[in-house]
Amino acid sequence: MKKLLTVLFVLLPACALLAQENYFYINLDINTPLANTDWVSKTSGRGGKAGYRFMIGESRFSAGIDFGWAYFEEYAPTETFDNGNGHITTDYFKKLNQYSFAASGQYNWELGEQGLFFPYAGIGLGALHNEYVMAYNIYEDVDKGWGFLARPEAGILARFGKRRSMGAMAAVHYDFATNKSDAYGYSSYSAVGFQIGIMLMNR
Repeated sequence: MKKLLTVLFVLLPACALLAQENYFYINLDINTPLANTDWVSKTSGRGGKAGYRFMIGESRFSAGIDFGWAYFEEYAPTETFDNGNGHITTDYFKKLNQYSFAASGQYNWELGEQGLFFPYAGIGLGALHNEYVMAYNIYEDVDKGWGFLARPEAGILARFGKRRSMGAMAAVHYDFATNKSDAYGYSSYSAVGFQIGIMLMNR
């Protein structure tokens, strides 16, 4: 993991020096879990993504780095558990905290001839950190760990004007990660998400 981070932070700034166009973005990220929906299943709007991307030379390809976070919480009615020393009967909250980073690459094209709309499709590869929490009364049981992340994504950039640097961004993505949790029944993790927000483009 440390070697991967070192490569990313050395290569990406070097490649950015060759870029003619680049942009920063920050988005609201709405996610729906697809794996182990017995633990958490409801769509959550408590998430976000931020990143930096740059065009590679005169090509239609871009690259960058993306950071994401998400939070899920669901209430569970009263159950009885065997904790090894006896039984406990309580209601509780099921929580899932996530943090991710990925190096990403995209293929971009221009929609129309006004220089306002730019659809793209690409993929991000990186790491996802999951923290699974069962909270009851004043106590919490926690399991956490890292996994490899693959994130296909398709979206569109929309500039507010041909001479304006600010614009909007919308995208859909699918996350698959190798995170495991024997305690909470995860052999892997997957989710689908929709993000929308603003971007600042520099030409």
